[in-house]
Amino acid sequence: MTDMLRKVKFVAEASREFRESVEWYESRAKGLGLRFTDEMDSTLERIRLNPDLYRRIAGNIRRIQMNRFPYSVFYTTEDDTLVILRIFHNKRKPLQW
Repeated sequence: MTDMLRKVKFVAEASREFRESVEWYESRAKGLGLRFTDEMDSTLERIRLNPDLYRRIAGNIRRIQMNRFPYSVFYTTEDDTLVILRIFHNKRKPLQW
């Protein structure tokens, strides 16, 4: 079991995907981008508390489903750091990453 992760790092691609998703939701309805951001924060906290709980996809890469939005977050851990690799809308093919 991994100790609680203290740091969160988004790789460049995941950061871009997150920013684009927030902008897309905000363009649909004022405040929706903020709700997406809040849901991401909640998802990251779930991972930080128990990073080994979620499904392993390949090697040390795991996947968690966001609760309120149709997105999956792909991540790994390095020491005390949670590394976010990709943020995928569930309609996209995971093999694209």
